[in-house]
Amino acid sequence: MSRLEKISPSLASLISAAMTEISSTIQFAQCAGVKRPIYFHPLMLGSHHTHFKDGILVEVVRRNKHSDVLAAGGR
Repeated sequence: MSRLEKISPSLASLISAAMTEISSTIQFAQCAGVKRPIYFHPLMLGSHHTHFKDGILVEVVRRNKHSDVLAAGGR
C-alpha cells in the first residue's frame, strides 16, 4: 500500500477502505487457525472468473505441478 501511496495518492485513498477490510479478514482467518499462506490477487483473470467480474471471488487452491482449485465462491 505504501508503494501505491507514493505512485498514486488519489487511487490509494479510493481503495484504502477495501484494503483495510481485506487485512482484517486475513487477520480473522489467522486467528481461526489458518496456517497456510493467504494471497490477494486484485486482477485475477481467467475463463472461470467470468461469473465474478463485478464482485469478489475466493478460491482454495492446492499448489502442485498443476494448481488444483479445490473450492471457489463469491458474490
